[in-house]
Amino acid sequence: MSNIYLISSTSLHLINEEINKIVKDNQYTTFDLNNVLIDDVLEEASYFSLFDDIKYIVCKNANVFSTSKKTDSENTFSKKDTRLLKYLEEPNPKTVLIFTVNGKVDSKKKIVKTIKDRYTLIEIPDLKPKEMFTKINTLLKKEQYTIDSDTLYYIINNCLNNYDLIINELDKIKLYYQDQKVIKYDDVINIVSKNLEDNNFKFIETVMNKNIKESFKIYDDLMLQKVEPVMLIIMLTKEIRNTLLAKMMKNYSRSEIMKQLGLSYDFQLDKILNYTKLYSKKELEDYLLLISDFDYKIKRGKISNKLALQMIIMDMCK
Repeated sequence: MSNIYLISSTSLHLINEEINKIVKDNQYTTFDLNNVLIDDVLEEASYFSLFDDIKYIVCKNANVFSTSKKTDSENTFSKKDTRLLKYLEEPNPKTVLIFTVNGKVDSKKKIVKTIKDRYTLIEIPDLKPKEMFTKINTLLKKEQYTIDSDTLYYIINNCLNNYDLIINELDKIKLYYQDQKVIKYDDVINIVSKNLEDNNFKFIETVMNKNIKESFKIYDDLMLQKVEPVMLIIMLTKEIRNTLLAKMMKNYSRSEIMKQLGLSYDFQLDKILNYTKLYSKKELEDYLLLISDFDYKIKRGKISNKLALQMIIMDMCK
């Protein structure tokens, strides 16, 4: 059995499944290399257990192995990380060290080649729709659930063939059915989150309503679906601008406001008018300036689009 592993996948659930295969029923210590220095991990890995037991350590976000262009973190390969290469030359035989990367590893890096040549590199490809169907069907059967093909494909398609999202939706379904084991199509339609477009609009609505908890919950789902943050920023900017214009047209009729804003349905105007009660004219103008500033920084590589969106959410929902 190898005592050093490197696991990469775009799915956190698939990574965790692979970890469980390695550690089995044994307890393990987890480090997040976004928050902890690699030196601290190696110090822990080098210690021998008092009881001569095998020690398991999982290191998440090991971007030192990835294709990430991040350069301002201790997690980036530097002179300090030569200690990691040194450890790989002579690892503690009583420690099983598992590195995980959420994404792809850089096979050109010496440190990745060392893992591949001497230890175990596990690169998990994205599941194709048929593979996803078989995997999910098998998981449900193990728990004695019954589901027909149409219902299962509905879940897979609605989650854009994203394994992490599918698992999240299955948790909702199991909670709904509890002791019942027959999953029905009509129930699933009501339980499973609406499609991507609906989630986008729901996200904009929760941010505009200053619901920070729900905003970040939907944000996390959208990031799992690989929705482009810049698109969400554009949608949010449009909603803020429409709210500002509606606030400035308070003496106009509903039909005139709808025409000016290009709205087709009454419910769209009702939402905009509700937003006008939550914000002052200056607040809306300030948010547009804030987003404009973030747009400038994104285009010049001074800030990531994800971080910009997160900061906009926090500012608007405070």
